[in-house]
Amino acid sequence: MLLKMITVISLVVLLVSGCGAHIQCSQTELETEKQLRELRGIVLELRGKMADTQKELQAVKAHNRVISEELADVKTRLAASETRVKDLVEMLNIAQEVKLTAVKNRLAATETEVMNLKKTIEKPKVAFSAGLTNSGYVVAPSRNAELNLIFTKLITNVGQAYSSTTGFFTAPVRGVYFFRFTVMDILNSRLMFIKMFKNGQQIVHLGEYDTDGHITYLSSGVTLQLEVGDVVNMRLPAGTRLYDDVGNHNIFSGFLLFVV
Repeated sequence: MLLKMITVISLVVLLVSGCGAHIQCSQTELETEKQLRELRGIVLELRGKMADTQKELQAVKAHNRVISEELADVKTRLAASETRVKDLVEMLNIAQEVKLTAVKNRLAATETEVMNLKKTIEKPKVAFSAGLTNSGYVVAPSRNAELNLIFTKLITNVGQAYSSTTGFFTAPVRGVYFFRFTVMDILNSRLMFIKMFKNGQQIVHLGEYDTDGHITYLSSGVTLQLEVGDVVNMRLPAGTRLYDDVGNHNIFSGFLLFVV
């Protein structure tokens, strides 16, 4: 539109110039004035149109600025929304992770409780007590060897883990056991000893000496963790003796505390 107006103005100028020369040469002054008035009207009309066009252009520019501002505002809100969504997703992930951890912890605790309950339910019942003999003195036959003591008088043998034939207790399950013993002799200037062994390894060794000819007791207990098949037994050191009768002065006992 603007280009068209410029073209028209240029033609008007040329016509004015041409007409001036022609008036001088061939036309009257009256015709010249008429043509000039017409040309002035065209110019004024074109100026008005140019002004309207400029106003429209300014309005378009202003509208574009508003659109640009609105677009920038939309971009800002969109960026804020994306940040908010990202934060919400992160918070959701953290919350889910916390819940998952809590669930895992509860599951682990439940599994532990189930295992403990299972061990309690499946815990074998193991307990024994046995007296040594009714025959009086039991003497280690040689000063160079220890005597394996066989407590032959079964009092209790739940689980059949103690053998009154061999004198050995054999662990039926992996667990923690408690063992206790009491032995007796009549000491008249004599030494008295007793030993406990686990798998051939000495665990306890007690001794006593007395001269009054009265009854003397030795007693002790120990807690042992045993694997399946481990054995525990009592031994009388070489050159020593014990005394027992129907009073059961010598007792070897043990029982399972818990499985592991």
